[in-house]
Amino acid sequence: MDRMEGQREWGWLIAIYVFLAGLGAGAFVFSFILIFIGKYTAVARIGALAGPLSITVGSALLLFDLGSVTRAYRLFTTPATLLTSWMIRGAWILTAFIILGLAYALPGFALFDWLPWEQTSGFGVALGTVTALLALVVAVYPGLLLGVIKSIPLWNTSALPPLFFLSGMDTGLATLVLMSLVIPSAVGTDGLHLLGIIDASLIVLLLVALGAYMEIVRQSGATAAASVRLLASPFFICGVILSGLLLPLAMYICSAYMSDAPFIRLMDGLASLLLLCGGLLLRLSVIRSGVRIVVR
Repeated sequence: MDRMEGQREWGWLIAIYVFLAGLGAGAFVFSFILIFIGKYTAVARIGALAGPLSITVGSALLLFDLGSVTRAYRLFTTPATLLTSWMIRGAWILTAFIILGLAYALPGFALFDWLPWEQTSGFGVALGTVTALLALVVAVYPGLLLGVIKSIPLWNTSALPPLFFLSGMDTGLATLVLMSLVIPSAVGTDGLHLLGIIDASLIVLLLVALGAYMEIVRQSGATAAASVRLLASPFFICGVILSGLLLPLAMYICSAYMSDAPFIRLMDGLASLLLLCGGLLLRLSVIRSGVRIVVR
């Protein structure tokens, strides 16, 4: 008869990759929007660069986890599997995002003012738009990558990509909030209120998506229910739900009603740090709680 066992192949390296992929994608999307509308551009320019750099680091971890340069090389030399393998598609998508993201972000810095385009020029806007669309795919991609593993019901569900997408947008915006604290003159009190309200809204959507995800998986069979029980551990409830989502939500809401700038920066900074920690722990929890069906 079939039996169930926890997966042991993927751990911290993959969790950090998935976290950085979502964070980088979210940071780029919001940075592009801010640059396009001409708001808080000093922070947005840094965020636009942080996007592809974060994903470069994450991709390096993913390749390192493959354990072989030859295996990594094959990701780019097997075009026949491009239509069937999310690993191969992802390698090309991530590479395209990194290249185009750097091409969009670098002209925002004086060191690269020799480049023949600007972020606000027609070509720059077109480049940023294409890269932002790629970023949306990058944010969803880790959920699709895990979802093809049919033997692990916790991953093999259409509810996982939206969950990772919302968490990526959330952590990306939290990164911009932290950057704004380093450059206080770039984002005033009104700006912090705006970014905090948007992040709080994303947290609410993420909580709804997380609840739906767990309920959908729980009703998918005995193996899936075992994964959900493993996922809903005290570590997950305290580290992700309470400290990583509900507490930052309360802090963002609290700061939205305050007018004292130092207090707002303190609250939003702590909330953003907690969100980043919660986002990483969310991915680690989902990866570690994967229970697979073993056919005997």
